[in-house]
Amino acid sequence: ASFLIPWGVILYTAAGGLKATFLASYIHTAIIFIVLVISVYTVYVKNFSTDAIYDGLQLVSSYSETQCSNMFRSSDGTSFYEKGAYSCGPVPDNRDGSYLTMLSGGGLQFGIINIVGNFGTV
Repeated sequence: ASFLIPWGVILYTAAGGLKATFLASYIHTAIIFIVLVISVYTVYVKNFSTDAIYDGLQLVSSYSETQCSNMFRSSDGTSFYEKGAYSCGPVPDNRDGSYLTMLSGGGLQFGIINIVGNFGTV
């Protein structure tokens, strides 16, 4: 496959000329740059951005089991809430029961596996 990629570039350059290759490169770079600027803007703008998601997840993790049961109650009064089946209430092994933390046993395990695995790819 690594031998086929240069042939595609060679054929594209031969058909459109070197100008077409540089033009396509600039256009693709501009598209990537625009997507990155939009992504950074979305992350750092505080209205309806990551702060709203963070606040919502913090609110959900602060619910007690009775509040979660009341949220998952049908109109006739029967509750279909099962502990552990829904993302409601604190997470047992995470710091402060938060959904957004790497300070947990699972987060530490993921970090170690990721670092060791990345050494294997080099």
